[in-house]
Amino acid sequence: MLGIGKSIIFFLKVLLFGVGTLAVIPKTVYKKFLVYGLFLGAVMDICVILLLEKLNIIMYYNMGPFSILGYFPFWTPIAWMFAMMLFLYFMPKQRLLLYAYILTFAAFGVMVGIMLKNFGLYRLNMYALFFAFLLWFSFAAWVYIYLESEGE
Repeated sequence: MLGIGKSIIFFLKVLLFGVGTLAVIPKTVYKKFLVYGLFLGAVMDICVILLLEKLNIIMYYNMGPFSILGYFPFWTPIAWMFAMMLFLYFMPKQRLLLYAYILTFAAFGVMVGIMLKNFGLYRLNMYALFFAFLLWFSFAAWVYIYLESEGE
């Protein structure tokens, strides 16, 4: 089976998030959220992974044939692209709700990491990862709000 083993979990994560975006994001705005997801999700995920691995906060294991240079599985940035699309699509406009939403999504990111850890695919420092997710999602929300307000 090409040595895939547990690494299929990474693909299943993409499938779950990808189907989620197709199910809830209307076709009329899907492309817009796909572009945001690509840059604020996939590209940022690669940057965050490389930084957090250098800081010894996270480490991916058992990537099988999907390993990209031994740093992360091919499917992970794609999964975060879809996750970021959902994050931005459902993001509330009210400031207080937005803060709670970002905190909740950061906790969700850590929970995904814990799940991957339980499968033997990931090592993490939970608190440092939570802080990294807080920064990442806050930055993504700020960029999205800024760029969308420019279009008004």
